[in-house]
Amino acid sequence: MIQEEVVPERTEVMAPPMAPPPVETEIDEIVHIAEQMPRFPGCESMPAEERKAYSEKPLLDFIYKNIRYPSMAQVNGVEGTCVIRFVVGKDGTIRKTEILRDHEPGLGQEALRVVNLMNEMPERWTAGKQNGRSFSVQFNLPITFKLRQEHAQVCYGPYLIMLWGHED
Repeated sequence: MIQEEVVPERTEVMAPPMAPPPVETEIDEIVHIAEQMPRFPGCESMPAEERKAYSEKPLLDFIYKNIRYPSMAQVNGVEGTCVIRFVVGKDGTIRKTEILRDHEPGLGQEALRVVNLMNEMPERWTAGKQNGRSFSVQFNLPITFKLRQEHAQVCYGPYLIMLWGHED
């Protein structure tokens, strides 16, 4: 009797499929100070040395043009400084707006409204840069509301805006 030898069928062991390479997600890091701080639109055509000195004026002009001293604050003689915190994104948009300090609720809400209006402008901020890369940069913008007998004025200074209302 001849015995047949049973040879098991050869099976190949397959390695599991390779995982796709990890997707690099870019974290939107927010910095407080950048080598090149973001700039409000309006001074792009100027030479670099003049740009820094001039860059605050268009921002202050925008705020002065759009801000309104709240009438109830005028009637009640309310004055004070509020601080608005916001982030200028890598794409030049304004986001994460908040009232950091509010002297009176009406003043802070008005200042916040005007900062949020910046996203409705046809031009965007120029993004901040660090080591040649664009970064989101956080700003704290103080706005001082002050009543006075004369016409409304804005006092220009580094990130200090004095809005003069008039009493009736």
